[in-house]
Amino acid sequence: MKILGIIGPGISVGGILISYLIHRDWWGITENAISDLGRIGLPYNWVMNISLILGSVCLIIYGAWRFKKSKDIGWLLYMLGSVFLGLIGIFPEGTNLHYEVSWGFFVSMFLAILLLSISFLIRGNKLGIVGLMLFLLGVPLALWSLKKFEGVAVAETISIVVFLIWHYLMLGDA
Repeated sequence: MKILGIIGPGISVGGILISYLIHRDWWGITENAISDLGRIGLPYNWVMNISLILGSVCLIIYGAWRFKKSKDIGWLLYMLGSVFLGLIGIFPEGTNLHYEVSWGFFVSMFLAILLLSISFLIRGNKLGIVGLMLFLLGVPLALWSLKKFEGVAVAETISIVVFLIWHYLMLGDA
């Protein structure tokens, strides 16, 4: 199951990067949202949306495996965030639920990082300190960028990078 934790984020981020390459003539990180790359009616929107769905399936299974091993409730939040990731692909920009599932993803994942990092600290695992530092750096930086830039892609990118760093560091604890 650890392999799903390794490839899941790569599938989703890979789809986002390929979508960016397809649409780089009009898409800008300071003016847009990442979701603009998968919006309803956009040619090749499926590239990003399918990658989010496939990546989320990997992460849901990985999260369930980690929860089964540890019984740590933080993994349930992680799984919820992973469900929201897939729902972003199912309800792309231009659908009624898109805004809610996008926020659900980012809030759930940051809360999972916080809760699991605290749990790691309680168990004496130093990854907890790294996770808390990432949380305490990532949240204010993402919130600042929401005010600084016209689009939300910078905030989304900061959040995703924080998640990726935390996720891959935490894989060593699996």
